[in-house]
Parts: sequence; structure tokens; C-alpha cells
Amino acid sequence: MKGMEGRDIVAGYGKIEVLHGASVRAGQGEIVCIIGPNGSGKSTLLKSLFGLIMPREGAVLFAGRDITRLAPEEKVRLGIAFIPQGRNVFTSLTVRENLEMGGTPLDHEREVRRAIDEVLEAYPLLKDKLRYPAGNLSGGEKQLLALARADMVKPQVILMDEPSIGLAPRMIEEVYEQIKAINAKRSVTFLIVEQNARKALSIAHRGYVLDLGVTRIEDSGAELLNNEEVKKLYLGG
Repeated sequence: MKGMEGRDIVAGYGKIEVLHGASVRAGQGEIVCIIGPNGSGKSTLLKSLFGLIMPREGAVLFAGRDITRLAPEEKVRLGIAFIPQGRNVFTSLTVRENLEMGGTPLDHEREVRRAIDEVLEAYPLLKDKLRYPAGNLSGGEKQLLALARADMVKPQVILMDEPSIGLAPRMIEEVYEQIKAINAKRSVTFLIVEQNARKALSIAHRGYVLDLGVTRIEDSGAELLNNEEVKKLYLGG
């Protein structure tokens, strides 16, 4: 099973420990979301899984293999993509050039062209904007471009940090519809950190509540949406 797992991750920045043994797993083809209050360590957990932060303790597994100490570029070659929060496209490059950057791991220019054609079929909103500088796109279009760029090499796991932050409601729907489509078409595994907890849980197979650097609750997306404690503490209801 080509899923991804973080076991008992302890990590932080300098002397500050943010995660105190957090665990999360996403099986092949699952959409898993991580919710929790600001400062709970959600983004730190994703960065630890991808290798941008080296865990002090614990293990990161992919398809059962320990990849804790691998560099991010090595994880990309294994089929793991990371889409960070906010500045997730090259704003001075065109949409096409951004997609070409996503195709860098491919072997031949012909493969890159074919991948761009396939991506544009799946992301029709980008079709008419290939020559636009990515900096001219709306926030939602940039998020779609970031997802399309990651999708150029057909990753098996996509880690996403706050995909809906700062987006208009219509574009949030568009981004999440795209996530569902990729998941359904290719059984791509998603691990999503999200402040818009209701939206993320509505499409998630499973979810985790992270609080103060520890995984507090794990359940299906539907059960977490209906959990009275989760609603009161994390969903504003």
C-alpha cells in the first residue's frame, strides 16, 4: 500500500519544540485532513513529512519504507509532492513556464509537452492563460496552477498546506472539486492541512485533530463533522 505515515513525530525550530509525538497516516487513495487551532503544529507536521524540517524523533514512512532522512528532492522522485501555503507559484514566470518547472523530473521535452496537454484537459481554467504571468492570476487560479504543476509528474501523494486560505468561496469549491477529481481518477493520496475545517472534512475519508503538537482525535471526516466536542472547539458551533 503506497500510503504515507508519520509516527510519533517530534519536531520544531531551534530550541522550540512544536510537535511532541504527533502521528498521522493516509492510506493509498485516501483524502485525509488535519485540523486544529492556530499554532497547533499542523504546518510543521507537513514540513516534517516532506523533509523541510528534520524530525528530532519519530519516523516518516512511504509504502512501508522509512524515508525520514531523505531530502525533499528525493521524496519528489519517489512520488511525493508538497504544495505550501501562500507563495506556491513562480509569479514572474508564465503559466506554461510554471507547468514546465513542474515537469523538470520528466526525461524528455516530448514528455513535458504531453504532460502539459494532459494537465490542461484536467484544469480547463488554465487553458486560456498559458501566456499570462502567474502573478496576474487570482488567488484561486494560483492554487489551481500549483496543483496542476504538482500533477505534472503524476505523484502518488500530495501534501497541501491551507489550500483555501484567502480564496473566494467559488474558487474554494473549484480547488476542492479538483482535489476530488484527482483522487477519484488516479487514487492519489492527499494529506491536507486546513483552517477551513468544515470544507476539508466534507470531502475527507478521515481526519485528525492536532492540538498543542499532539494528535488528539482521529475519525472519519463525517464523524468529526458531527462530533460535538470537535464542533464546539474547532468548527465554531
